[in-house]
Amino acid sequence: MSCLLASSIPVSSADSTQDIPTNAAGTGIHDTLVAALAHVDLVTTLAGTGPFTVFAPTDQAFNDAGVDLANFQTAEEKAVLTDILLYHVVAGAVPASAVTDGMLAEMVNGDKTKFTVSGTVSINDATVIQADVQASNGIIHVIDKVLTPPVDIPATAQTTGIHNTLVDAVIQADVLATLQTAGPFTLFAPTDQAFTDAGIDLAVLDTTEGKAALADILLYHVVPSEVPASAITDGMLAEMANGDKIKITADANGVSLGGATVTMADVVTSNGLIHVIDKVLTPPVDIPATAQTTGIHDSLVAAVIQAELLTTLQGDGPFTVFAPTDQAFTDAGIDLVALDTPEGKIALADILQYHVVPSEVPSANVTDCMSADAANTQPLSFTVADGVMVNDANVVLADVVTSNGLIHVIDKVLTPTDTPRDIPRTAQCTGAHDSLVAALVQAELVTTLQVDGPFTVFAPTDQAFTDAGIDLAALDTPEGKATLTDILLHHVVAGAVPASAVTDGMLATMVNGDKAKLSVTGDVVSISGATVTGADVATSNGIIHVIDKVMIPPGDVTAIAQGTGIHDSLVAAVIQAELLTTLQGDGPFTVFAPTDQAFVDAGIDLAALDTTEGKAALSDILLYHVVSAEVASSDLSECQVANAANGQPLSFTVGETVMVNGATVTIADVPASNGIVHVIDKVLTPSDTPNDLPRTAQCTGIHDSLVAAVIQAELLTTLQGEGPFTLFAPTDQAFADAGIDLAALDTPEGKATLADILLYHVVPGAVASSALTDCMSATAVNDLPLSFTVAVGSVMVNDATVVTPDVATSNGIIHVIDKVLTPTSTPTDVPRTAACTGVHNSLVAAVIQAELLPTLEGEGPFTVFAPTDQAFIDAGIDLAALNTPEGKVTLTNILLHHVHPGSLWGAEVTDGMMLAMANGDNLTLTKMDGKVMIGDVEITTTDVLASNGIIHVVDKVIMPPSDVNDSNDDAESSSDDDSNSFIWIALIVILLLGGGAGGFYLVKSKGASATLSKDFASAGLMNDLQPVQPTAYATQTTAQPAQQAYATQATAQPVQQAYQPQPVETVEVVQAQPVVAEPNVLRQWTDEAGYTWRAMDDGNTYWWTGAEWQKYG
Repeated sequence: MSCLLASSIPVSSADSTQDIPTNAAGTGIHDTLVAALAHVDLVTTLAGTGPFTVFAPTDQAFNDAGVDLANFQTAEEKAVLTDILLYHVVAGAVPASAVTDGMLAEMVNGDKTKFTVSGTVSINDATVIQADVQASNGIIHVIDKVLTPPVDIPATAQTTGIHNTLVDAVIQADVLATLQTAGPFTLFAPTDQAFTDAGIDLAVLDTTEGKAALADILLYHVVPSEVPASAITDGMLAEMANGDKIKITADANGVSLGGATVTMADVVTSNGLIHVIDKVLTPPVDIPATAQTTGIHDSLVAAVIQAELLTTLQGDGPFTVFAPTDQAFTDAGIDLVALDTPEGKIALADILQYHVVPSEVPSANVTDCMSADAANTQPLSFTVADGVMVNDANVVLADVVTSNGLIHVIDKVLTPTDTPRDIPRTAQCTGAHDSLVAALVQAELVTTLQVDGPFTVFAPTDQAFTDAGIDLAALDTPEGKATLTDILLHHVVAGAVPASAVTDGMLATMVNGDKAKLSVTGDVVSISGATVTGADVATSNGIIHVIDKVMIPPGDVTAIAQGTGIHDSLVAAVIQAELLTTLQGDGPFTVFAPTDQAFVDAGIDLAALDTTEGKAALSDILLYHVVSAEVASSDLSECQVANAANGQPLSFTVGETVMVNGATVTIADVPASNGIVHVIDKVLTPSDTPNDLPRTAQCTGIHDSLVAAVIQAELLTTLQGEGPFTLFAPTDQAFADAGIDLAALDTPEGKATLADILLYHVVPGAVASSALTDCMSATAVNDLPLSFTVAVGSVMVNDATVVTPDVATSNGIIHVIDKVLTPTSTPTDVPRTAACTGVHNSLVAAVIQAELLPTLEGEGPFTVFAPTDQAFIDAGIDLAALNTPEGKVTLTNILLHHVHPGSLWGAEVTDGMMLAMANGDNLTLTKMDGKVMIGDVEITTTDVLASNGIIHVVDKVIMPPSDVNDSNDDAESSSDDDSNSFIWIALIVILLLGGGAGGFYLVKSKGASATLSKDFASAGLMNDLQPVQPTAYATQTTAQPAQQAYATQATAQPVQQAYQPQPVETVEVVQAQPVVAEPNVLRQWTDEAGYTWRAMDDGNTYWWTGAEWQKYG
């Protein structure tokens, strides 16, 4: 080529020590080129290191092309000029000696150019007039024309003048946009004459169905990749854009496909290549239809129909059919009439299916001694010599393309057989595995690999044995044979592992007990450093994958680490901690191996740890990197936990990478003889709780809504902090039940609301469930109180039940709850508030007995004047005596006489105020000497807040007016028994008809919650009652410690105080006494002298002597 490019235009001032722009500037014929480079700031680029190859148009070439730099002033225009100039540059050195005819070169702008060598050298339509001008950073070839970057395939076809019909068809079929995309594509482009010869009438095809058919035809001319002529081989099968395949023939006569000849190859475009062809290609039909048209497969088609396989072979496939000719059927003596029975059809179907491989097997993929399973599951064996044979039949015509597979025409009908070649025989006939077969014979493993199996053998070639330096003669001893056996069995998997089942990073257990790691990079599969050079060689008892290296069985985990070069610190630590023998044991172990850099980053000083205590600490750290089992990366799942050898848990994150705790696995699944090594980039710190609060919640699978809310409210970083925190975590169902719509809260205001809700679920500090006591309160992070109910086997926070307590995390504790908590300053209702004071046990017991609990747990608001336990004792109220239908009515009337249906604050009380009570009576409130009185009853504590009202504590039971009158009448007329009896009966009737009716109304309104009274009692309110304490109530303005029953609304309590258990004692409200069956007790009271009295429904009155009830009078 150097001779062909002798320059008639000498390039002056060429200096190989100067860069390309400097050389071009000195030639005297490239002023325009240099100016253009400067104009678009490319001088510095082309003065760079390179190397570059520049095809440099002369000044005359620029003049001929009409390139005027004045026309390239805007950014868009300069971009066009840049594209033109970079289309003259190859990134790399391309001397003239490297240029061949038809060669394609990719230019720096991304497009390709085509070279022609014929007496002269041309690049596209420009001639090289001076070659190999050397510069310090590359080569200059002087050309006589400016190269124009190509346009896309449709635009290129439009300019040829012989593809008008093709372009019209592309537009009509709506394929234009596809062929204008980046590609790359290869278009086999029929000429206008080809369309005329094919009789394709675009007007007739201008319908919906016609366009679909036309699109299928056109896409059958397109390969969705770049296939230059130099890449085409004889018999090559190309998959077209419509999904069908086509067979390409390349011989001395040129390139042809589908009956069409390539008349012009490698027309360069911006998004691929065009090969001009002289015929329109017709997409193939399915296998039966193709066989039917050959004229030599009538018997085969008839047999397929008779065996009811037609629909199968018309399916998607792909299939490969070895198709016997009509003569082959005659030679085999197959009588279709005789086989036209149910049994005969089954036999015929078996014969035909033995001619079908349920995959695509082009002849190019068939190798000598290859096996493939036919559709009837029996193997076919191939011989490749001068031609191709399948079993004993010759392939007389290969690779007939159909729409659903391939047909190979054969000259015999195949007889199904179960006697194909086994693994040793297959290896033997490859011609590349003589050493392997000899080794199998020496190690006495031939018989083993001839049994049914199946086995998968990774078969090293003869060259692989040579490279490994394996000398079979030297191994011909008992010890040598044992070593050789171990090596050979390290190449065998007990099971069939086809290439399609291999995944990147997959671990295979070999027959010798060790593991081998498979890697997949593109189309290349490797195993333990050996590359699979021939995959899926089928045999009668398994699969052979040919590999290019002998695989040596691995050492133990410590030996593996020692050989990496990046685990010196780890190995030294293992030795110092006296764990070497342990990790050299049988295992299996999984070692998460920190690199040397990880040890440096962790600041671990082995010298400082070289003491008894230090070794113990070091041992604990190292054992936290070991799992006493084999854990491959493919076995790991998101949120999985495994116990390390030191007994503490490891937590795994699986996404684009695998992480263990906070360390990233940088190299996974390094096999060892006693386990697996995973390389990690950090030293792990032993911990019982490797996950923080958010991560722990995330991994439960029932807190997705909570985690999403935490992220949305921008609280993630907070809850990932050191803490500790206690999180009461609502489940996803709890969020659903609460109707919380995170999308609706995704505003600044909504996020603030959401943050407040979430922070109401968080207490600063680690609070285990064992630290919670009944009636305890704690202040959440949003400064609002939480209230706890604790019974045997049950914990509640506000109205939510703790369903799973004490989930430990690295920065706190999670208690799973079944409801979302609503922030409130009064988390307990009136009954619960009273129960938790410790001085209202009798009141709460009375409320439950009177079945008023659901009522007072209702929405309210209520104002309750709450008598203390002492008040109940003073009033002589015997709940046991009132545990009858009539007694409950009386008790209901008394209790409802303490309830005002509304809110009344202490500051709202005025002297003489009359208040309507829930039993229908009125109370009159008076103020004297700074006290609020109700008759002779004093309100001792006001404004105790509850979620549904207000409690005012009183020092006496307020008896309804009828009960008061009864008491007065009894005192004044005790001598008149008959009169007393009449009055008592009359008053009780009034109570039953009046007050009882009002109480019934309130209870009925809350009847749906009647069962709550049982729940309330079972929560421990009646079992763990607390004694009256002088400090049970305090003024509303003074903050009280947690021991006090009530605290002010304005002052938040420290968490440390909130969880202080209170002493529990039993208060007997009424002494256990004998029950008088008859007559019934109407009322019981204790007078000022301490005597207890009963009024009976028979008119008699009894008093308690201390031993028995004695009739009075």
